[in-house]
Amino acid sequence: MDWITRLQNVDRRIIYLLLAIFCVVPLINPLGIPLPVTDKTEAVYDIIEQLNPATDKVLLVFDYSPGTGLDAHVVPVAVVQHLAKRGIKWVGVSFVAEGPLMLDRLVDGINLEGRGFTYGTDFVNLGYMAGLETAVRFFALDCLVIPVDTRGNTVAELPIMQNVKTVMDFAFVMQFNAGGPETWIRQVVDPMGIKFALGTVTVSVPSALPYYNSGQIVGLLVGLRAAAEYEALTKIPGQGASMMDAQSMAHLLILAFILLGNIGYFASKRSAAAKKA
Repeated sequence: MDWITRLQNVDRRIIYLLLAIFCVVPLINPLGIPLPVTDKTEAVYDIIEQLNPATDKVLLVFDYSPGTGLDAHVVPVAVVQHLAKRGIKWVGVSFVAEGPLMLDRLVDGINLEGRGFTYGTDFVNLGYMAGLETAVRFFALDCLVIPVDTRGNTVAELPIMQNVKTVMDFAFVMQFNAGGPETWIRQVVDPMGIKFALGTVTVSVPSALPYYNSGQIVGLLVGLRAAAEYEALTKIPGQGASMMDAQSMAHLLILAFILLGNIGYFASKRSAAAKKA
């Protein structure tokens, strides 16, 4: 069998094996493939870099569920890692029932308490508040409307909640969801003028981008790519970087197979034409 025939008849098991290797290796050991950082990602990074650890607190809104997958979860992980690195205190709340679970999963995943951060002083999970848009408005006007956190503590007595009355007492607010920011724009951003950013999944770019372009949201982190960019800025590599490396390597392998397949096809055409001549 000549090389032209071999190119057109590669055993599919070889293709699957190579694809698995190209995906698994970067997941185990990130390669650090260079990635340009967008202005949307850099805007969030710059805001957190400018916060004062001694006085500023951040509100993080966890409005996504396990069904959204890692495309939603890697973004808040990268942001919380940055807050931890800078020593910025943050409060977590959810208006989606599964949100508190995702917050706890994040805290456990990066071992926040094991690294010396104290629950109730450095961060807190206020839990789920039912009521959708109405709940967002009520919480924005009175952050103590949730009486007890997910661990049974009285919210008003927590050290981190001292001097926090309304959402205006937070230096920065960021929502993580699987859609657009319309609810927060209507109920909080426009009427109260807070500094607000969004972390969402890749398919939600069309619904979120107009609000970024208008300046109603000051930063936008979209999916796996944005998480990898953010990890590059903070120099804290995580799942975003490793998964982007795996995705890039898989794409390169697929392109290589396409190229080799086309070379084999056109070479066989030329060989057949030469034989006829």
